Amino acid sequence: MNLPQIFYAVILFGAFLGGTAGIDAWVILVIAAFAVVATVFDPAAKAKRAAEGKTLTKALPMIVVNQVIWANLAFLIGLGLAWPFGGSILALPLLVPVIVSGIGCAGALAVGMKPGAKG
Repeated sequence: MNLPQIFYAVILFGAFLGGTAGIDAWVILVIAAFAVVATVFDPAAKAKRAAEGKTLTKALPMIVVNQVIWANLAFLIGLGLAWPFGGSILALPLLVPVIVSGIGCAGALAVGMKPGAKG
């Protein structure tokens, strides 16, 4: 795993925390937005898009759909673990999963925007 992938995993961990805490589902969209930003600036994803001959404008709709699916999946895994217990496993405030995902996004941005970033 390279550094941008680790930060991406932190973003999805925020979605997982949201599921285990039973937080409102709209948080998925916020976390998915963080994941989209991280994917857009990921050097490996940029190289893959360039190799396929796709511009960011052409690739962006599928990137958004893909990240909504992944964030939703991570949220549902957390929610699925909490469901048999009759509610949330973790008593977390709403902002904790968003902050965890924001930290992952900031780290991915820092790595992706570094001059000469190779991932």
